Amino acid sequence: MTKAKLPELFAAIDVGSSKIAVCIGHFRPDGRLEIVGTARHPSSGVQRGIVVDMDRTVREVDETLRRAESSAKAPIEDAVANLNGDHLVCLNVTGSSVTHKGEVTEKHVKQALHTAQAVNVGAGKEMLHVLPQEYIVDNQGGIVQPLEQAGKRLDAHVHLVMASSNAEQNLTKCITKCRLRNLQLIASPLASANAVLDDASRELGVCVIDIGHDTTGVVLFVGGELKHTGVLTWGGRRVNEDIAKSLFTPPQAAAQLKELHGSVAGHELDESEIRVPGVNGQPDSRITKSALSQIIRAVYERIFIEIAAEFERHNLSNDLASTRIVLTGGGSKIKNLAYLASEVLGREAYVEHPKVCPTPTVNANGNSAYDQISVADGIDTATLNDPTMATVVGLLRKRVVGRIKTHRSRPAKTRSVTGKATRSIYRWLGGNV
Repeated sequence: MTKAKLPELFAAIDVGSSKIAVCIGHFRPDGRLEIVGTARHPSSGVQRGIVVDMDRTVREVDETLRRAESSAKAPIEDAVANLNGDHLVCLNVTGSSVTHKGEVTEKHVKQALHTAQAVNVGAGKEMLHVLPQEYIVDNQGGIVQPLEQAGKRLDAHVHLVMASSNAEQNLTKCITKCRLRNLQLIASPLASANAVLDDASRELGVCVIDIGHDTTGVVLFVGGELKHTGVLTWGGRRVNEDIAKSLFTPPQAAAQLKELHGSVAGHELDESEIRVPGVNGQPDSRITKSALSQIIRAVYERIFIEIAAEFERHNLSNDLASTRIVLTGGGSKIKNLAYLASEVLGREAYVEHPKVCPTPTVNANGNSAYDQISVADGIDTATLNDPTMATVVGLLRKRVVGRIKTHRSRPAKTRSVTGKATRSIYRWLGGNV
């Protein structure tokens, strides 16, 4: 584990089950993050957050990255990407150290964090994140930065996120084969939370539910502390499958029905009819919007029930009861979803999207917010502000709580001829093309 810093120019890569999204970020001298390149590409080599076809994933990531580089007019060798899947598990632990001279130093902090990691993560698992929640010096809790604090004992409450070794290695291989030298991995739910939350929301208590195509990520903050990170294998694809099976219609038609007429409002009885395309030459049929709503509602209801059960298994039901619910991700765009989430989970819920602005706003002192994201000329802000882009925008943020695991590799020789030529030209011209 290394506490690595992101370079001034880097790529954020969201490797999802339905799309691969790349944003190239640039940190300006004033500390403001600016998006200078973007690209999206359909994804077909990943399922439920796991790489199932490495060659296809490499090609798709490479193509998306090259398009983003072309948009940014610069080659990229450093990246941060998301790691997703229900193999991600978390654990809240405590580590300690003794300060012999009565003052906390960096050595003591490292020792406390090291002892916190001395847990059996299980076969086939690796530590992905070590995220300090709070420090305690001689029974005085709530300390965010313990350095130079007077005391004889330091305790660190830490949130650990562990991942499958195979899943991590396979994703790393796919991305580094695209001639990316340094790669940092961040758990998808944490990235999405980065995009839609501010410090005040974390402090007040919030549960972020990121509903993707194949998975649903969940993170819980209580009093500013990260209490839980998890991923469920339920997502928008399950809705499409249930519509297709129930109505005996092609999957693409099912996805279109959901997008055009989808809702989860059980109290709205819309009896107007819509056409349902038949399969294999069979005649079209018709269904009322309220009947379609019931099919969709059943899947989303199950997602929220599974989330409630997840918190109950981890003895976090009481913590969930004191938070608000934030919904994001492509699956959150279904009509009236916030009402259903409130009904099932018993808490106020709302849909949130990333905060990307064309030009930075300034505070009373005339300074732009440090964690504010703006865009360069020619970048479509509306696309980035869509909930489907929460993960990639969250990956862009430099300020990530705790440590990030970094992989370093030699440039791979498997890149396409076009990709090699493009990068060579960029370097030869100094990026001024």
